[in-house]
Amino acid sequence: MLCEICGKEEATIQLTSTGKKHKTEQWICKNCASEHFYFQDDQMSDQNLDQEFVVNQFLQYLVGKHGINFKQVQPQEEKHCPTCGMTLPDIAKVGKFGCHDCYETFKDDVPQIIRRVQAGSGEHTGKIPVSSRSKIQLKQQIAEKEKILQGLIEEQAFEDAAVVRDEIKALKAEGEVK
Repeated sequence: MLCEICGKEEATIQLTSTGKKHKTEQWICKNCASEHFYFQDDQMSDQNLDQEFVVNQFLQYLVGKHGINFKQVQPQEEKHCPTCGMTLPDIAKVGKFGCHDCYETFKDDVPQIIRRVQAGSGEHTGKIPVSSRSKIQLKQQIAEKEKILQGLIEEQAFEDAAVVRDEIKALKAEGEVK
């Protein structure tokens, strides 16, 4: 069967378009397929052509329906650092940037990564887990009060030291209740 577009070469690709009321089929050759539909060079091999063609045909139908010229739609190349060659998936896999230039290369992607790592927040929330934060803060308050108590004892301000001692006992009791 000859190509229904050029009429010269053997048709090896079947285009099927299904509408609401009817279904149309068209047989075309590889040359017409590559001229009328966007493919990257490595997609034109025999094993990739049928699979890629179906995807491209479907996408062309969808974007054409919305008034977009499909040939102008180009897939974006994956960003990579010019110095170390790392890509964003590489950074995600390793868990850190490869070099100082990665920060500049991926500066638009960093806020998104931080939001994902920080559970939706764009700010670094520290290394203390939320579940332990109140307990750790209580321990810090007790340690500060104990330093104050030591200073008051050295100054021989025993009445003030007794007040601070009672505050420490209250904080320790609060920690045991939690």
